[in-house]
Amino acid sequence: MKITFKTILATAGVAAMFTAASIAPTLAKIMKPANYPTRPITIMICFGKAGGSAQSVQALQGPASKIMGVKVNMVSKPGGGGLNCLPDFAQTPADGYTILQHIDALPAKYAAGATDLNPAKDLEPLLIMNVAPSGLYIRGDDERFLTNGKPDFEKVLAYAKSGEGKLAVSNINVPMELVTMSVIEKHFGFKAKQVLFSKPAQRYGAVIGGKLDVLLEQPGDVSKHVQAGKLAPVLSIWPERFKIAPDTKATGSDYGLKWSPLLRFRGLFVKKDTPPEITKYLQAVFKEAYETDEHQAFIKRKSLDIVESYRNPADAKKELEGAIKTYAKVFKELGQKVRPGL
Repeated sequence: MKITFKTILATAGVAAMFTAASIAPTLAKIMKPANYPTRPITIMICFGKAGGSAQSVQALQGPASKIMGVKVNMVSKPGGGGLNCLPDFAQTPADGYTILQHIDALPAKYAAGATDLNPAKDLEPLLIMNVAPSGLYIRGDDERFLTNGKPDFEKVLAYAKSGEGKLAVSNINVPMELVTMSVIEKHFGFKAKQVLFSKPAQRYGAVIGGKLDVLLEQPGDVSKHVQAGKLAPVLSIWPERFKIAPDTKATGSDYGLKWSPLLRFRGLFVKKDTPPEITKYLQAVFKEAYETDEHQAFIKRKSLDIVESYRNPADAKKELEGAIKTYAKVFKELGQKVRPGL
C-alpha cells in the first residue's frame, strides 16, 4: 500500500490548508445574539475523561467561559469507537447549548458505513483545534526494550517477530489508530496482538503496569507520563524525527516507510439547523478562546504544534470532506468495507 504525502494533503488537507490569516487576532468585539447564551453550555465528548479529547475541551473551557459570561461544562459519552455519543447528541435541540466534540473517527466511520451522520453535511464546524501525529510508547523502565537505558525499537521489532501475536499493543477502536497499526505491521513484517480500550486510563495503564508491551498514542496525550518517566517514546510515526523526541527513530527517515501518516484531529461542532447567528457567535468565541495565551500554552505544552492545529470553519469543512475521501481510499486498499458510492 502506498499513499503519497501529496495525496493526503490534497484530499484531507491535514497540514497545508492553514494560513496566517485564519488565526489573525479578533479585532472587532464579538456581538452576542439576542437572548443567547443565558445558561451554561455543554460540550459532549465521545471518548474518556482522561484522554486527548477531554484535555482539548478542558483547555478551552476557561477561556470560552470568560468570553461568553456563562459556564461551559463537559460531559463524556464514551464507547463504540466514538459512536455511542451520537444518539444522545441527536436528541438535543439545535439551539447552541450542546456542542459536539469529535475527532477524525467520525468521517472515518461514515466512510466505512458505520454511521449515517455525514459530518461534512449534517454538522456545522466551529473550529478544529488539535491536529496531531502518533507514536509508539513503551514502559519507561522496560529493560526488554532498552539499550544503555534508552528505548530501542530494534528490540521491540525483534520481540514482535519472535512469534505471531507476541507483541501486545494497547490501542483504541478508532480507524486512524487501527489503520496506522496495520501499516506498521505490514511494513515491518510482524503481526501483533491488539487489545482495544475505550478509556485512556486503561489504555495507558496497561503498558505502565506491564500488562501490555506497547502503546500507540499521540505525543501530547501522554506527555505527562513521558515527563514522569512512566512511558517512553520508541517510534515516531512520521516522515522525520519529532523535535520533541530527537533520539526516537521515525518510520520515514529511519525505516524508509513511504506513507503519509493519518493524523488525529479534534473539532467542535453544532447541528446544521442551529440558528446562523448562534453558530457564527460560537465560531467567533472559540476562535478567540483558541488564541488566548492560556490556550496557546496548552498547545505548546501538549506538543500540538508538530503540525499546525487550527482550522477555521471553512477549512474544517474541507478537512472533513477530504477525510471521508481519504479513509474510503485507505479502506479500499486494505480490503475493508466502504460506504457504497464512495
